[in-house]
Amino acid sequence: MTTQKTFTKEQFKDFSTSAFQMLKAGEIMTFSLSAENTLFTRLSKAKIRQSSYVDQGSVAMNFIADGKTINMSFNYTQDLNVDLLTFKSYLDKARNYLPGLSTDPYQVVPTNNGESVLETLHGELPSDEEIIALALDHVGDNDLAGVLTKGDMIRANANSLGQFHWFKTRSFYVDYSFYNEKQKAVKGLYAGSVWNQQDYTRELKDSIEKLNLMSKESVEVARGDYRVYLAPSAVNEILGILSWGGVSAGAHKRGEGSLAQLMKGEKKLSPKFTLEEDFNLGLTPRFNDLGEVSPLSLTLVKNGEYQEFLTSTRTAKEFNLTSNFASEYEGLRSPKIHGGELKRDDILKKLNRGLYISDLHYLNWSDRETARITGMTRYACFWVENGEIVAPIKDLRFDESIYKIFGSGLVEFTEATSIVPATGSYGGRDIGGASVPGALIEGFTFTL
Repeated sequence: MTTQKTFTKEQFKDFSTSAFQMLKAGEIMTFSLSAENTLFTRLSKAKIRQSSYVDQGSVAMNFIADGKTINMSFNYTQDLNVDLLTFKSYLDKARNYLPGLSTDPYQVVPTNNGESVLETLHGELPSDEEIIALALDHVGDNDLAGVLTKGDMIRANANSLGQFHWFKTRSFYVDYSFYNEKQKAVKGLYAGSVWNQQDYTRELKDSIEKLNLMSKESVEVARGDYRVYLAPSAVNEILGILSWGGVSAGAHKRGEGSLAQLMKGEKKLSPKFTLEEDFNLGLTPRFNDLGEVSPLSLTLVKNGEYQEFLTSTRTAKEFNLTSNFASEYEGLRSPKIHGGELKRDDILKKLNRGLYISDLHYLNWSDRETARITGMTRYACFWVENGEIVAPIKDLRFDESIYKIFGSGLVEFTEATSIVPATGSYGGRDIGGASVPGALIEGFTFTL
């Protein structure tokens, strides 16, 4: 199997250069390209149910003139004539819409931020046939369902002032679940840019062991405060909610932020908690949709103390701040929580008595002012006694503050950290991910 086309920086640069020549004096245009060449394979009952390619590209155009901004998007085919005709039709529409718009007082006018090219390909992955076979190896008679993806993801940005950025990464993930005869599930995720069959087999073995434990009768845990271990997947879910106004400078300036007490110095998190945006991970480009290039590393919280939050140029202009070139959304793009000293083999022993939480879902803020979040346990979660797993638990809802989870209740992070990639595929394969450890926490509150 071979992909039908490969997106190249040369073709995108040729298209951008030709398109920008259609602009009139006083008009500025920015293009943001999102493209992929992806093998997409659905698995069910450890068999291939669908295997196909997704070869697609989309260009978001940002048209600026007369103090006004119009955003549109169109499919990008790499056929220069077709793409230029499509662009011309959208440019005409934008010009027609422009007179009816109001001027934007906080408009960010693009600048030329130079050129950059980064391709993190890390050599060749197994062929399509090989990687599918490897993904199903050692599954045995177990009921595995999920998705295998492999391929290249591209992000690029160009503007009519001469700016050009190109980012391309090659990766894979196997996002799977095992089911037992009671239809209870254990979720697993193996991902990266280099396939290691030994590591993947270890992940499968760990999931199958948990699946066998799920065959035991589930115990009902009463609401209350418990010592818990949050696996990296669960920590990543909590980290993700911080992008909903938690680390946004604009949200805090508008009174909608959830970590205002941390920002004001009224509260601190644990000295063991350090959070940063780290583009060294190579999961996503440093440039945002405007083509502004973020710092390679940006510390948001250091040893529990506030350093700075994500600030877009628009927010900086509105509130007279200094931009650190965050996305307009001001959400985390390449977050990293530093690891601690808890060794993997000591997790259950250090937990001793409490709950082993593999995953969480349905998270939301329950009280923004106090940074409280709520959510549910998911998949393989267990009751632990004397450092040994006793039985799976029935689903629980938690309601707890970030100041407890990453603050006063934090006992330790694991020494090892895991890369948890973005696995969304609604309309296209998501890019990015996070580097997170597991976390041992005391006094984690479950409400029902």
